[in-house]
Formats: sequence, C-alpha cells, structure tokens
Amino acid sequence: MAKSKLKIERRQILSAAPTTAVASLASPYVLRRAWADVPLSVSSYGGSFEETLALDIYPQFTQDTGIKVQSISQSGGNSWFDSLRLSQESGVAQVDVTMCGWQGAEGWSDVFVPIDTAKITNLSTVPEYLIHKNRNDETTAIAVMAWFSTFVTNTDAFPDPPTSWADAWDPKFADTMGWNGTIDSSYLIDIVAHTFFNGRAKMETDEGLNACMAKAAELTSNVTLWYRDEDQFQSKLKSGALTAGQYYHDVTQVIARDGFPMRSTFPKEGGVIDFGSWAIVKDTLMMSQAEIFIDYCLRPDVQSSITRALWTTPVIPKKLTDLTDEEFDKASSETPPIVPYYEIYESKGEWIKERWEKYLQGIA
Repeated sequence: MAKSKLKIERRQILSAAPTTAVASLASPYVLRRAWADVPLSVSSYGGSFEETLALDIYPQFTQDTGIKVQSISQSGGNSWFDSLRLSQESGVAQVDVTMCGWQGAEGWSDVFVPIDTAKITNLSTVPEYLIHKNRNDETTAIAVMAWFSTFVTNTDAFPDPPTSWADAWDPKFADTMGWNGTIDSSYLIDIVAHTFFNGRAKMETDEGLNACMAKAAELTSNVTLWYRDEDQFQSKLKSGALTAGQYYHDVTQVIARDGFPMRSTFPKEGGVIDFGSWAIVKDTLMMSQAEIFIDYCLRPDVQSSITRALWTTPVIPKKLTDLTDEEFDKASSETPPIVPYYEIYESKGEWIKERWEKYLQGIA
C-alpha cells in the first residue's frame, strides 16, 4: 500500500503494548496431516507487528494443523511488491503469503494468485468491502484485521468529547491540531465527503474532489502540524503541545493507558477504517497450506486472539467473537465505518496528491 511506512511506524509505537498468547482451542481445526517439513512462508509489516504474529498467532496455527510457518518481515511501500514481482521472473515465489492493503492488492494484482473461495469456509462472515477482487472478479486478497483512525482530543483541554468530524472545523480547535498530511493515507477527502456532502458519490468527479479538498483545506486555521511522521505527532500529544487531531484509535488507547489525558472518539459519521489482508503469491508451491492459513485466521476464536494480541479490530461481527465489551472497545466501534474510496486513489492518485499540495499552499 502507498502508506505502508506509516503502518510500520504505527506498529512500532505499539511495541510497548502487552501481547497475550492464543487461547487453547476447544477442538482441532482440521485433522492433522503429514505436511512436508518445508514451512509456509508468511510476510507481514515489520517490527513488533510481525514479531507479535510470530509469537502469538502462528504457533497455534502449527499446533492445530501441523503446518509450520516461517515468519518474514516485509519492507514498506511499493518496493516490497516490486521485489515479489522480480522474484517471480525466475519462477520462484519469494514468500507464499504476504500482507497487503487495498492499494497493494489493486496495484500489484499480477503478483497474486486468485484464491479458491470455496476453500475459505469462514469467508461468509467477512463484509464484501474487505474482500479484494481483480478485474476478472477473482478474489485476490482477504482482510484478516482492521484498524481505525479517529478524532483524538486531550481531555484536560477539551473535557467534552467531539461528536462529529465536523467539530474539527470549529474555531475552538484553532492552532491545537495535528492531522495526517498524506492525502492518500489520511483519507481526509472521504471524511469530508461523508461529513459535509452525503457520502462518497461526491468523490466521483473532479469537481466533487476539488470541493472536498477545498473544504478540507479550511482546516489549516486549526491544524498547525500536517504530519507525515506519526512519532512527531505522538510526542506533541504527550507533551500537550497539540491537543487534538486525527490519529489511530488503538495507539491513542496505549497513550491513555500510560497516563496521558487523551481520548479517542468515533464520530457519528464513523471512524476511518483501514486493514491488512492476506494474499497468496504466484508460483507458490504451498497453495493448499496458504488457503488453510487464511481460513484459519478468519475463525472467530482466532479473530479474537488477533485482536487481543495486536489491538486490531476483528473483520467479522463482534457477536461471533468472545471479546468482552472492554476488549472490543479498545480496538473498534460498532458505529459503521467510513470505508475509503480506494478506487479513486488508484485511478486519480497522482492528480489528487498534486491538487492537495496546492490547496495546502493556498494556490489551488
């Protein structure tokens, strides 16, 4: 995805969060088979994110199925998918299963092999917008975890929580806010479309996109930091130099847990959802094992375990999990999310980024 670097930084921020071991399962997932000793190689975003999956999720999968897993840390941005494509030129898969988001699945669809959804028995519990299909209507990536960006505020500076994303434009937030300045990872256009223009239909024309960006640019009187470095914004939140803005819900939970007066609010329009999906790399010799692995990650008990380990939100309905209300609220909300209009960022991405920079500079 275009914003993989941000995700990796975010996972490093969460490195202090405690992880919990996967709960023992009541019954075996599949009959144990005499799989070859060659492990299934699975790559995911680096740092504590990959380390936590390797420690808390993969061993239970091996115990249940007999399939060994080799955990690999993937680099950020387009370079990772470029490396997968280059390795395929020699007919050898660099890894068997890789993590991606919508933009990664869309931009490098030739790198992935279609998934036989008939073998993903738990797929029916996953919303359609979390299932990526290529131009031939073949499923190429399936989300197994998600996360939200929300409206965060300092409780000392703002005792009353915001109720809408529209509150961010209120003069009371003048010179107090930080906001992700990378337009195709902040999804600020989507926030504006859902808050002021009745939804994503406004984003379907250049005129509509310009209207959304013009409204978004009005935030410049309140936003003093259009950040690209999450650590920079986090340090300002902790010091009190900035007291509001757009940030990740789960990271804010960690900050609050550590004693800082911060809250995360899901506005009535919804938090902005983003997600990590598994895709199977072409030329893998482990297709059956890869499909079993993806199906395993969608099991309700495993979804609960992933949430407890990483504080990501499950991609299946809460009622199917055994998460407590407290555990679920640390990672998610039952308010319907704002789902980014990913296709627009793929088809008009460069134009959007160029226009947004002009709006920020006041020359649009």
